[in-house]
Amino acid sequence: MKNLKNQSNKLPYIIFGILSLFSISLIFNNNLWFDESYTLSLIQHNFSKIIEILKTDMHPPLYFLSLKVFCMIFGYSIHITKVFSVLGYIATLSLGLTVIKKHFDNTTSIIYMLTVGAVPMSLYFSVQQRSYQWCIFFVTLSFIEALLFIENHKIHHCVIFVIASLFSAYNHLYALLAVGIIFAFVNIYIILKDRKLLKAIIISYIAMVAGYSPWIIPLLNQTKSAAGNFWLKGVEPLSLIVFASGIIVSALILAKKDNRKLPIIFAIISILSVQIIGLFVTIFIRPFYIARYCNEVLGIFALLVAFGTKNIKVKAKKVICICLSILSIGCVVVTGIFEYNPSMKNFFNRFDKVTSSSDTFIYSDSAFGIMSYYYPKNTHICTYYESWFSAFDNVQYINKKKIKSKINSSDTVWFVKNTLTKTPMYLKENYKLKSVDTFKCDFNTFQVYSVQKK
Repeated sequence: MKNLKNQSNKLPYIIFGILSLFSISLIFNNNLWFDESYTLSLIQHNFSKIIEILKTDMHPPLYFLSLKVFCMIFGYSIHITKVFSVLGYIATLSLGLTVIKKHFDNTTSIIYMLTVGAVPMSLYFSVQQRSYQWCIFFVTLSFIEALLFIENHKIHHCVIFVIASLFSAYNHLYALLAVGIIFAFVNIYIILKDRKLLKAIIISYIAMVAGYSPWIIPLLNQTKSAAGNFWLKGVEPLSLIVFASGIIVSALILAKKDNRKLPIIFAIISILSVQIIGLFVTIFIRPFYIARYCNEVLGIFALLVAFGTKNIKVKAKKVICICLSILSIGCVVVTGIFEYNPSMKNFFNRFDKVTSSSDTFIYSDSAFGIMSYYYPKNTHICTYYESWFSAFDNVQYINKKKIKSKINSSDTVWFVKNTLTKTPMYLKENYKLKSVDTFKCDFNTFQVYSVQKK
């Protein structure tokens, strides 16, 4: 019996180690897409310039400032920036070994970690050079500490709750929404069920507002700007599928009477409310929500699954753990194939033989982010402009009518575009475009043309 107990105690650590290695195994490639190239370009600026640029974008500054510090210590490269995201993934898993294992039990810890590993796109975001993975960690920690605070009444949980919420809010707008919903739930619960905690939660609100006050005006300006100029054009079908899946899982868990308790109801409200608000705004006001934004509550979803399976039979738990393990393995295989897609590497190996540092590149879409990163010494000309493009120091933004004056007949010129983007008429009318190559990057395919004057 003692040996069985020791094996059971070791199992969460084994799962943690394996899932961490899954994520680490995905960093050894140089593939990146536009948003990641934006991150890599942005952190080359000094701290004040980063904040200045982000004020014109839709991102709070914490992730980018933290990443810059990390790169100042360990170096600026794609691999290092991926490592920073992997650390966020490992931190999310570690919640299962620490606070979840301590305050709940081994089984909850195991199912939580396996669910984190099994959710589609989880490993994908673990190596993205974006804020999502650290958002997942801080939002999950915020939820756990809020739950422990209203259950245990201990002030240190409230303090950690506020700190984690602030860190979430300074990482992403939808992380801010997530912790706002968590705060609202805690507030309503305390007013209705436990007014002894009212003083503590009021102080928490004051601390949260005070801590976030430096970014409130930029947030309002960003929201105003996004209301008229956000890139999304309609409702993303995947966001509806994810929302429907969340409702189905929630309904299955609530179908068992023993599951109609505070932790599960709290988790369901936290998960679905983010999606309901995002979809409501997108459908009735302005497209502003896509499926990846709900990843901020991925850790809470993992806890929901863990809480929801707590009262089922041991055999059923074993089956669920086996299924989650198989899904985790499937996720690392699929993500590995995706991350190690050789298309970009093969393209650059071919393209390096026909281009030189004196060549000029023209763009009419976000293809400039990728090419300007890989060919920093070349001339890069983009025919449209957003204020946050100032992150890219080596890209010129000019009116399409002035392109002729920028190109000499002796120049070697390339036009690169996403295959989903139409070739602009000003190029068709004034230049001969010859398709020379294509490459795939993330979920996009890009076409490369040679450009010659007619």
